[in-house]
Amino acid sequence: MGDFNHRHIQWTSLQSTGREDQEFLNLVQDSFLSQHVLEATRGENVLDIVLSSQKEFVDNVKICEPLGCSDHNQIHFIIKVKGERNRKIRYRKNFRKGRYKDMREYLAKIDWNNTLKNKTATECWTILKSEIDCVVDKFVPLKKQGKRSKKKHLSKEAIRKIKYKQMMWKTYRHTGSEEDYSMYKEALNQATAEIRNSKRSYEQKIAFNIKHDSKSFYAYVRSKQKVQDKVGPLEGSDGNIITEGFLMAENLNEYFSSVFTREDISILPVLETKFEGRV
Repeated sequence: MGDFNHRHIQWTSLQSTGREDQEFLNLVQDSFLSQHVLEATRGENVLDIVLSSQKEFVDNVKICEPLGCSDHNQIHFIIKVKGERNRKIRYRKNFRKGRYKDMREYLAKIDWNNTLKNKTATECWTILKSEIDCVVDKFVPLKKQGKRSKKKHLSKEAIRKIKYKQMMWKTYRHTGSEEDYSMYKEALNQATAEIRNSKRSYEQKIAFNIKHDSKSFYAYVRSKQKVQDKVGPLEGSDGNIITEGFLMAENLNEYFSSVFTREDISILPVLETKFEGRV
């Protein structure tokens, strides 16, 4: 955003009369940018503009009165960004690094005959399970649960070449030789080509299966959106507009309930049993 002083541009019709203004307008269009300020910001001219690569990034643009001694109007707008969620760190048992020798020694010291003497099957199972849980907590360490890769379009071969490319980059940074740099450039080109092929194959697969698996298609489209669209205002059954989250959920629940078919569950079919043994 800023004061560009191209007053001959008509942003509503995307036309211009001045040479410099037309060059700037062509630059904006060639860069696939969207201009969001359509009202005059100084006199009758639109001099202060707000550009974005996607229309969804900017919303609620308002032209307000000038601030202080400025002769330009204020521009208020909202920028939509996809924020990072605060995810809770999860841990799970790392059985590969378990101390199984110490675990066997610990269990060998338990007098199972006296521990399980005169106990029912349920009591024996409860005692055994308690001891196993205690041993696992004591001798098996925890590790952070890694995030699942969201890049489903990357094949195993593409991931392998990406890792190799990263390794060659570290090697070049360590040695600084021209030979290692050439090997890194070759690995970079191979990884880039494999990523494109993998992405193309994944998109073709989604398009081919769209009739049978439409959810994968829409999930892939949503993953490419940089702005997460929220549920907009809803119109209730009484005609009023609903914007509060809880009331919107209740309204959706009421609508979905109205389209479900209610079945009579008082009369249930009698199923023929095929079990002939003793209970």
